[in-house]
Amino acid sequence: MSSVPEPLPLPGDAPDIIAPVHAFRDWRVSDDGLASPRTGVLWTERVMSAECRPRTPEALLAPEHQPPGRACSCGIHAYFRPNSETSRIDFTGVTGIVTVWGHLAVHENGLRAEFARVEALGVYRRWTRRQKAVVADVAASLDIDVVDLAELEHSAHRYATPLPSELIPSPRPRSRSSWNKRPLTVKPRLLLVER
Repeated sequence: MSSVPEPLPLPGDAPDIIAPVHAFRDWRVSDDGLASPRTGVLWTERVMSAECRPRTPEALLAPEHQPPGRACSCGIHAYFRPNSETSRIDFTGVTGIVTVWGHLAVHENGLRAEFARVEALGVYRRWTRRQKAVVADVAASLDIDVVDLAELEHSAHRYATPLPSELIPSPRPRSRSSWNKRPLTVKPRLLLVER
């Protein structure tokens, strides 16, 4: 029996993709390991299953659902391109590679996944030896790779392929009078990715 969770099939579900895809996400390195920067959820193992953790009164009243919810922000957040600024600005910040599968809510710049597996962490070459050692220790505890931050995007192909661009929603076109306003986004595209 595999220790890697499989997505729960829903009636009529047929996979859009038959293998996990790679993405990137940020964490903070804490005394306990990797922590999600916004929720503080600890990643003590390589594989994570999403849980809906309501944080607003409206979310508490929403019907129960399987992450990632279409009308909710739940799910494991990841991006299509690495954010090297996290590691350059925040001495506890680290960016890494994840592979994702299960149900995905795909947005313009990233996605929210039902399942994710940490594959590698990026090390910024200007960090001190101590900072590099802390990240290396976390990587060793999770049995994952450490790669140079500048090589993170190129290295991701060792673990999986990117999400095909035709499955990524484009922003809605804007009228000329709204150019200086925040771009409009489309609803997330829901996909099923096999493990």
